[in-house]
Amino acid sequence: MDKLKHEIHRIKRHRLEYYHSHLDLVEGYIDEKPDISIETCKALIEGISKLSLHLLNQEPLNGLVKQDRNGGNKSEPFQTVFKRALQELQKGRGFSDAALCNRFGTAIQYIGELRNDHGDIGHGRASLKEQVNDADFAELIIGITDNICTYMLRRLDTLAEPVLEYEDNPEFNEYLDDQHALPGKVRYSHALFNQEFETYEILLSDYNLELNPDDE
Repeated sequence: MDKLKHEIHRIKRHRLEYYHSHLDLVEGYIDEKPDISIETCKALIEGISKLSLHLLNQEPLNGLVKQDRNGGNKSEPFQTVFKRALQELQKGRGFSDAALCNRFGTAIQYIGELRNDHGDIGHGRASLKEQVNDADFAELIIGITDNICTYMLRRLDTLAEPVLEYEDNPEFNEYLDDQHALPGKVRYSHALFNQEFETYEILLSDYNLELNPDDE
């Protein structure tokens, strides 16, 4: 999944390193247990869909939970999460063909059905599966997943609000450290960023305003 790996490495925000373990599973089981690779493809698409809805709509990262007819909680179906995420990613600048992308929902639904029917892990399977997918078929699903997830991350990087990273403001960090020297190797700026992020943001805003008063 070279395209997706490249995007995860390129986009220095959103904590995308989490998906490295998924990619290891996908590539590590292609020959030995291809259905695990397919299951993990489904997890990748669902995870990036939820991340997109979280960043663009402020929805919870674990997805929306609705009540069923009996009053219990029921998670939103996988294909619904994907379709809603794709709709949000179609908004804004630089998008060309929404209708074509909507057709991807059919392929994604099929991947979800594959996971449910043939997965090695899902639903605590009690007996052997009737069908075991082979490595070549897993490669096909992996290729689809690689392209769809790469597209979604690129769109998300275009549309989502920038995420403030500590490394983005070295001069401001140095300014804070000079103003609040701490013993040893602990940097005040780094401690403030990790423990009092809102205060860090306010001080950064004031700092930038002093440098560029015309921006007020």
